[in-house]
Amino acid sequence: MPATPSPNSQRPRGNNFIKYSGLGLQMLAVIGLGTWLGIWLDGRFGISPWATIVLMLVSVFAAMYQVIRSVSNE
Repeated sequence: MPATPSPNSQRPRGNNFIKYSGLGLQMLAVIGLGTWLGIWLDGRFGISPWATIVLMLVSVFAAMYQVIRSVSNE
C-alpha cells in the first residue's frame, strides 16, 4: 500500500511563497512611496531632481535592509 503524503508536506512551500511575495510587495511599496515623496518635494520646493534621487536611494536601501533582516531571521 503506497504511503499517502501528509497534509503538512505542502505547507512550507506555500508559506515561503506567501512570505517572499509579501517581501516583494513590501519592497515595491517602500520604494514607490519614497520616489513619490521625492517627486512631490521636488515640485513643492523646486529642488529638482535632488529630492527624488536622494529619497529613491534611501528607500532602496531601506527596502534591502528590511529584506536582509527578514531573511536572516529564519
